Formats: sequence, structure tokens, C-alpha cells
Amino acid sequence: MNKVSSYLNFAKKANKLFSGQTHLKYIKQKLYLIMCCQTASQNLVDLAKNLATKHNCSYIITQQPLAELSGILDVKILGIADENLANAILKEMK
Repeated sequence: MNKVSSYLNFAKKANKLFSGQTHLKYIKQKLYLIMCCQTASQNLVDLAKNLATKHNCSYIITQQPLAELSGILDVKILGIADENLANAILKEMK
């Protein structure tokens, strides 16, 4: 998971990482990956599925808490707006 953390930090530095359900609901940018924490509520998981459908992208539920992976406190859902980083994270998670 060290590579996933690195990819998330790259996305954060490039302003291509979006966190929080309110932010993701109203984002105008194209998202390529939605990540949801396994400790998230069922409503948040359903929101992740709906956002993935809306943006025509993949979504994954992580086994490791997103707060540990991303370094963002109390985060349960993330969106990646960079296609290459999203593909790299998906490849690493499989």
C-alpha cells in the first residue's frame, strides 16, 4: 500500500485529489476513480456507486483506512481526477 499512498500524495500535490462527500457531489471535473473506506456507512458506499456511475469511472472499497493512505484526517471517500494516477492505483490495488 506504500505505492498507493505515494500515488495519492502525487494527486494531492497536483490538485487532482478531492475528499469528502459534499465536495464530490458538486465537483465539475471529470473523475477517474472513487475510493471509499470500508468503515464508511452504507449511505456513503451508495453515494460512491452513484458518483462512479455519474462520472463513468471505477470505484473501489479499500481495506486500509483512507486516512492512513492519504494523510487526510477523517476522510471516508476520495475522488481522483487524474487518469494515469487512477489507473496506477487500480493496478496496485488488484
